[in-house]
Amino acid sequence: MTPESFVIIFAALAVGSFAKGMTGLGLPPVSIAILAVFFGVEHAIVVTTIPVAFSNIQIVWMWRHRISEIPQVWPPLIAAACGVGLGTWVLATLDEHTLTIVLTIWIAVYLLTVLFNLKIKPDGKLANVLSPLIAAGAGICQGATGMSGPFIATWAHAWGFVKETYVFATSLLFLSIAVTHVIGVGVAGLYDQERIFQGLLAIIPVMIFIPLGMRMTKKVSARAFNLIIVGIIAAMEVQLVWGLVAG
Repeated sequence: MTPESFVIIFAALAVGSFAKGMTGLGLPPVSIAILAVFFGVEHAIVVTTIPVAFSNIQIVWMWRHRISEIPQVWPPLIAAACGVGLGTWVLATLDEHTLTIVLTIWIAVYLLTVLFNLKIKPDGKLANVLSPLIAAGAGICQGATGMSGPFIATWAHAWGFVKETYVFATSLLFLSIAVTHVIGVGVAGLYDQERIFQGLLAIIPVMIFIPLGMRMTKKVSARAFNLIIVGIIAAMEVQLVWGLVAG
């Protein structure tokens, strides 16, 4: 791996990890959007599976005492893990150009949900019914594109979690998805020596910047930070669209 590749991977994971620590979301959208521009979509998704899994283990362990605040936790966790299998099959089956199109569309959806604050907020019995379905959708999208933020944000908002519990809840669902994703990618034969090495190196910025983001949760305006993250993702979206048009 060249020094330039290391710098790109470190920077992408650093920004995404800081967002993850602060809001519970942001690591896959930011890092995959950046890495896909430089390394291709499949490579970006596969490399990030390792640090994404590690990041969620880190947050879940640090705030594990919040588990009692999440109602009916097991059905969505199991549904999300099952959904990953289908998504990983899509990742292993589609060619790079088609994957780029799928990722570009999915990033656009993600940006729209953030910019226009689009949320589905089921409550009561409806939340109990939709929770596993939303989680399964998150698993499918994570397996195919490495990103499931809109689904997981919808799931967390449906229960009305407070800030710290929101971060823990999203990370717990991400953890179920991410661990299954690592296993699925391995079974599909998408790992090679270079991707595993890059994925393990990517744990370094995760270890550094997630705790920093967690400390800033109460100190920085979430709106201001989200605008910065949206700007970065939007810039990468333009790059991906330009690559499709130029190609």
